[in-house]
Amino acid sequence: MTQTASAAVPKLTPEERNALMVSRYIHGETLDAIGQDYGVTRERVRQIVSKVGGNLAAESRQKRLEMRQSEAKAMAEEFMAAYGDIARAAAANGATRAETIARLGLIYPELDPELAEATLRESDISFDKRSHETFSKAVLEAGLYFLAGSELRLAPDPQFAAAHLDFDLMAELAGVLEQGTATAEDIATILGIIGAAKRHIAEHPETTITGSRYDDLRDELVPALGWESRRGSTPWPPTRQTLMGRYTYWNSALESVGMAAAKKGRPPGLVKFTDRLYEKAIRDFVAEMHTQGSHPSHQRYADWSADMNLAGHEYPSSSSLRNYFGSWSAALRAAGQEAVSELSSKELIADKEQTAAEPIVGAPASPGEGTVRCEICTHEAWPIVRGLQPEPAEDAKIWPAGCVVTEDMPDWHCMAPDCGWEF
Repeated sequence: MTQTASAAVPKLTPEERNALMVSRYIHGETLDAIGQDYGVTRERVRQIVSKVGGNLAAESRQKRLEMRQSEAKAMAEEFMAAYGDIARAAAANGATRAETIARLGLIYPELDPELAEATLRESDISFDKRSHETFSKAVLEAGLYFLAGSELRLAPDPQFAAAHLDFDLMAELAGVLEQGTATAEDIATILGIIGAAKRHIAEHPETTITGSRYDDLRDELVPALGWESRRGSTPWPPTRQTLMGRYTYWNSALESVGMAAAKKGRPPGLVKFTDRLYEKAIRDFVAEMHTQGSHPSHQRYADWSADMNLAGHEYPSSSSLRNYFGSWSAALRAAGQEAVSELSSKELIADKEQTAAEPIVGAPASPGEGTVRCEICTHEAWPIVRGLQPEPAEDAKIWPAGCVVTEDMPDWHCMAPDCGWEF
């Protein structure tokens, strides 16, 4: 025992000393403080407390744990009282948890970021988890160019890339790839292929790639070339889901880089279910989960909707719902921002049946004789007319499309300014 310890503690037998250690620990003193007084390590104190203290020491440890949990809960409640509404508003606007904490830290310098992270992680706020914000729009589009070039087996075109690719894109993409395992030679090759693809698409605007083929290529290339990020973030090229998180529709992503729209089957939603029904589905589900005290997860929706469909109350599938909103977190945010609809289950079925009975393709849509409804947005679509035609009447509902005619060309053009889908 040290001189300092001898002065602080009277001479005791080993048994008396051990009993005092246990007593002090039970009454709230730390292992470090007790060890310093007796000139032993905190580990030795822990061994003595465990051996001599028995049930009393175990109960004390449990009380300490409960006290720490209570303190943590109080701090979390205090944090949510001060910043919870702001965090919810940021999440409703599409912010991630990390972005929300960064925003709060800039405005409230006194904020404890560790407390914010722990509290918001355990909260019921649905932050955006999509990864499309990881990359800029230019870097997302570069992924499309790269995989399209890989599909076409284009040789790198370093001359075109050096002369025509945007320098900010080149620098940003290089920084992204350097976070993984790409070498300088890899980066030069990638930029060369992007340049070759960009040139090819400019010369051949009919070039396209389906979403499933894009994902297949990405799944082959990313692990083969070792571009997984060491930080665990989403590796480049982005996934199809990431691109659709930014553009909503796959064809919109293709058109952003000048490629032709891919052929596709029935579009997600709006053919079988209306906007109203998708929004009601997520609201009903969230309300039911709140009633049960359960977290509204994607898997729970899949189970819940299956049960509801068996009971005759038809709801969209979990994948359809997620595709409609763009992501599961976006669906939850939509449910949190708006009041729960007062539609009954009978109204839900009636609305669905009415929607299913409406003409979608090939039947006249009101208003306008000889028009149909768009497959995507249900707006009025006009027939596409090709070849040399006399000057149409001013009120004629046709869409002139030139003289070139090939197989499998679309017949209708949607007249919605923000859609323009041809089918």
